Amino acid sequence: MLFLAVSLGFFVENQREHMIEHKREKQYMRSMIQDLRSDTMQLAKSIDLLQKREIMIDSLIPLLGSPDFKLHGNEIYYLARRISFAAYFFPNDRTILQLKNSGSLRLISNMNISDSIMLYDQEMRNLLYQFSDEFAIRRDYMQVARDKFNGHVYFSMFSYKNDSFTITAPSGNPQLFKQDAHSINEFVTQLQYLRNVTWNQRYREEDLKGKASNLIRLLKKEYNLN
Repeated sequence: MLFLAVSLGFFVENQREHMIEHKREKQYMRSMIQDLRSDTMQLAKSIDLLQKREIMIDSLIPLLGSPDFKLHGNEIYYLARRISFAAYFFPNDRTILQLKNSGSLRLISNMNISDSIMLYDQEMRNLLYQFSDEFAIRRDYMQVARDKFNGHVYFSMFSYKNDSFTITAPSGNPQLFKQDAHSINEFVTQLQYLRNVTWNQRYREEDLKGKASNLIRLLKKEYNLN
């Protein structure tokens, strides 16, 4: 009888501990979904900006290559300034960090779920690492543009209101400081580098956004979450 009582007590305690851990697991997954939703919204905005940058570069390169490019100074200035904007992504990794730092990954009983979370974490950190390439190319682009464009014209294109700004095409037909074939070729070459790194970043962000959406669906189904 004593043995049965001890065994039953052990079984009840074990079940209680299991229920507590399952509750904590579900709380983590609910928090994880919130983080992923935040990431997908940020990624959507960044992807949109990158797509617009690609379109603008695709418009700017032919303009610079046309024999009458001097007639399109206002459009060249507008496009050249707009494509220098950065596309930022700051992932919300609070839950992933909690899971890893506290050793709570062991709470995830479904290995497919655990593997999917770790894969997302890996892809997300790889994307952040790749940002250094985009930053370096964009910095080089701005360095080349600084030698070709009139800074006073750039400044006239800005308008500030309520802690935000907009850029409009400059008036008239402003000209580049350097319009010889070598200078134009240098600028177009740098545009192509920026185009390539922009495409690469957008491709990675779209892939990560897809993984985040799939992981949200997987978590909601596995844990019966809305």
